[in-house]
Amino acid sequence: MLPSSRAGAPAPLVAGSSVWETFDAWLRRASTVIGDSADALDALNVFPVSDADTGSNLQLTLAGIARAVPDVNRGNLGAVVQAAILSAHGNSGAIVAEMFSSVCRSLERGLPGAGAGPAGTRVAVLLATVADAARRAVARPVAGTILTVAADAARAAQQAAEQTPDDALAVARAAQAEARAALLRTPDQLDVLAAAGVVDAGGQAYALLVDALVEVLGGEPAVPLAAADVAPRPLPAAGGPEYEVMYVVHDATAAALDELRDRLAALGHSVVVVGEDASAGGLAQVHVHLAEPGAAVEAALGAGRISQIRITALDPVAAPSRTVVSVVAGPGLARAVTAAGGVALDRHGPHPLAEELSATLRRAGGDVVVLPNDMETLEAATHLVGRLRAERGGRSRHLVVIPTVAQVQGLAALAVHDPDTDLDSVVAAMGAAAGHARHGAVTVAEGAAMTMAGRCEVGDVLGVVDGDFVEIGDDVTAVATRVAARLLAPGGELLTVVLGAEAPAGLAEALTAWARRLPGAVEVQVLDGGQPRYPVLLGAE
Repeated sequence: MLPSSRAGAPAPLVAGSSVWETFDAWLRRASTVIGDSADALDALNVFPVSDADTGSNLQLTLAGIARAVPDVNRGNLGAVVQAAILSAHGNSGAIVAEMFSSVCRSLERGLPGAGAGPAGTRVAVLLATVADAARRAVARPVAGTILTVAADAARAAQQAAEQTPDDALAVARAAQAEARAALLRTPDQLDVLAAAGVVDAGGQAYALLVDALVEVLGGEPAVPLAAADVAPRPLPAAGGPEYEVMYVVHDATAAALDELRDRLAALGHSVVVVGEDASAGGLAQVHVHLAEPGAAVEAALGAGRISQIRITALDPVAAPSRTVVSVVAGPGLARAVTAAGGVALDRHGPHPLAEELSATLRRAGGDVVVLPNDMETLEAATHLVGRLRAERGGRSRHLVVIPTVAQVQGLAALAVHDPDTDLDSVVAAMGAAAGHARHGAVTVAEGAAMTMAGRCEVGDVLGVVDGDFVEIGDDVTAVATRVAARLLAPGGELLTVVLGAEAPAGLAEALTAWARRLPGAVEVQVLDGGQPRYPVLLGAE
């Protein structure tokens, strides 16, 4: 057994004790227990798809909340809600984020969970609030999942509170016992669990959350789940390819979120919409599994401003023999990587890139090739892969980092990846393609400095070639043209133009027209990358 991470944490639901210290202790202990159980929860994961990421997603979700709010108190409950929504990963992560958000709002708004009254009753009220909020967030609730376990545990807590209204620990223990019993019933309620011979991964995670609550209230220490204890039976092949789509919607009305939930339910499954409408925090996280990822994004157009789009290819049949992970700087680049068969990680996402990369590499099946696409990520990825190799010992898979230091190098490497070619050959081909891709960029100076091209002032347009500042000007298109000329001076057949979020109108057309006037045939490939800070990225091959 593991000792409590906050020994002697005060029980929040008795007279004179601190709600906030106990909520804070619960959050941090839950994050630790789920993190220590992540591999086992991943192994249990066969529903809604067998993609082995429930534990990884929940670990990212809870760690994100705990990191964003170091000390939960009455004044920062809104920050906890925002962190929960933005940290939500995957189906179970979104549901658990809604659970924590509902607790915060209950406490903040003075519902029975925060006011004076019997301690056991308030535990029961909060667990009922959690279960109801989770069920409302899911478009089509399914029996035998985390929703069922939470609902059954809440009912047991309410019954216990009628007998011992002043005993918070007794009520929590009643919820704990029923959560464990409900978890064991999940294979009887969901055929895919029975076929695999496992309980529901999300339901197991919820039982661990209740274990953490019991510990914080003074009960037995929560014990993480061991991966060695989980061995699902192989499942038959499922249907065609699917994608997990997640994004944040800002300032949508309640009616618009309800309509979006219905639209997505008609397009796919595992639909979860968590968060708040414009009358409250105005921040909602959306999750869906479907065959056409673009349709999920289009469904939200008009509901509110969309950000942080994440599209992940799901493989419910078997892990791929090789995964190419590419770190990207914008949503358009992410879509290009996904379309090419890679896994995209947004370096500007809401979570530390090192955590995202670690979770992705741990859950990826087969060999993995990493395209860092900038110097900082290259260093971090190299250290991470070295550590994972040591952890895995002689296990039969390979982790390889190709030293790409620019987005266009990553695109060039991914373009020549052949999943049917052996690893050594494909790494050589991808490395050669990246090495032959000369790279440049245009950005705007945020401060005065001395560069290789001379002194620049705030607002100057800077041209970069192979990481060095070589051009200074006052017009993005003019500087971009000069950078392109430098890249193509040694020769080249392809000019890649990746437009950023702040690219001026007509930039792509101007560069295309310029390239067509060059001697020889130069093809221009334009991609709407959407990256910040760099109006355009350029590559020449």
